Amino acid sequence: MLVQQFYNNPKFHDFLHSNFILYQATRGVDEGDKVYERFGIRATPTVLVLGSDGSEIDWHVGYGPPPEKFLERLEKTVKGIDTFKLLSEKYAQGPKNVEVIFKLAEKYDDRYDEEKATSLYNEVLALDPDGKKGTTDYRDKEVTYTEYAEFSLARLSLYSRKRDAEPFKAFIRKYPESQILEEAYMYLGSYYRYAGSKEEATQFFEEYTSKYPENPRALNYYVLRIIRDKDNLDRGIELAEKIKDIMRYNPSPSYMKNLAELYTLKEDTDKAKEAYGKDFMEGQVSSLGYDLRDYAEFWVKQKSNLESAEAMMELAVQLKPDSLYVIRSIADMYIQLEKPEKALKIFGPEYIKNQMDDSNTLYSYARFWADQEKNLNSALEAAKKSVELAPAPFKWDALSLVNLKLKRYDEALEAAKKAVETAGDQAARYEKRIKEIEEARAKDKKK
Repeated sequence: MLVQQFYNNPKFHDFLHSNFILYQATRGVDEGDKVYERFGIRATPTVLVLGSDGSEIDWHVGYGPPPEKFLERLEKTVKGIDTFKLLSEKYAQGPKNVEVIFKLAEKYDDRYDEEKATSLYNEVLALDPDGKKGTTDYRDKEVTYTEYAEFSLARLSLYSRKRDAEPFKAFIRKYPESQILEEAYMYLGSYYRYAGSKEEATQFFEEYTSKYPENPRALNYYVLRIIRDKDNLDRGIELAEKIKDIMRYNPSPSYMKNLAELYTLKEDTDKAKEAYGKDFMEGQVSSLGYDLRDYAEFWVKQKSNLESAEAMMELAVQLKPDSLYVIRSIADMYIQLEKPEKALKIFGPEYIKNQMDDSNTLYSYARFWADQEKNLNSALEAAKKSVELAPAPFKWDALSLVNLKLKRYDEALEAAKKAVETAGDQAARYEKRIKEIEEARAKDKKK
């Protein structure tokens, strides 16, 4: 059995050891290379399941999360469900069973054995030209064996040495309402971005973008072809600007780079910088900082995936060192993780000494540490300075709260009364603090 990448995953490791004798073959090592050559392994990771006699029972090429889904595939192999060996035996017994032939073709296709896959897909077409003998799922879309066989043959032809686009064009003509029609166009778009004559590519892309005018990938394939040809630049800019508008709330750097390249080809450097310059990239950094913060907050709340969450917290702080929102919220996460020393490192005295002219930041800092009942002397200094710079009821209240936490009751009452005096119609909101201080002082005296 060949195991790559996921070999050390505990779930796989326990399952595999309980069912198989494991062997890991590595490229670049003589012994491993011999295994790759013997079994015709063309991609990694590949899991190859062999019988005790060395015969191939089944294989699984590629891996994608979640691990549970991949584990399900291995469990089906253990149970003998649709394995290569089983399908081969059924095919030998009944070579006209369309379902068996189709699944066997998929097995070879999965393993990049184009010759055998092509032969079997053609058998499906010969036995079921009208697509009446069964269906399969392709990315949660149900299609007949016949339709998918034609789609697969078109894909194999597109990536063969001769690279023939005609089978996909025929597929599009034959199945104009297919659930996988857009996939067919996508493959052809990938092809024509580099191949085919300029005239042929232009004709195809005009058809593709007309059919899927809101699909950024479709538009971008056309843009890439225009950049390659260095011709029809105005059309390229029109398409790239449309992509920009479609993705205005989450612009893709690669798409914006293409727009900048088009403007550069038009010798309009200012427009290129506007599309893909300093402001754009700073926006990307800022957005990523907030995304990392949100990611960390989610997992801290779940009390799971914490190692990754903390790593993203650190990165967010590096990207957004001047964002009070990011810094304060991540400091709060560190408190939740019972790591106050890390909170102090990013949102402690060293941080606030550079913010002594910002009344609102000083207030936020003082209130945060008052609520945590930590770092109170630094919080007191910040609260005093906040009131000095811009007195407001809520800032007087923060100063009152810090003094209360320090059991400086006289100073706490004085600040609380200032909050009430300056609050106007909102005075009742701050009167509660006076009562809280008086109750705390009375309770303290009884001790």
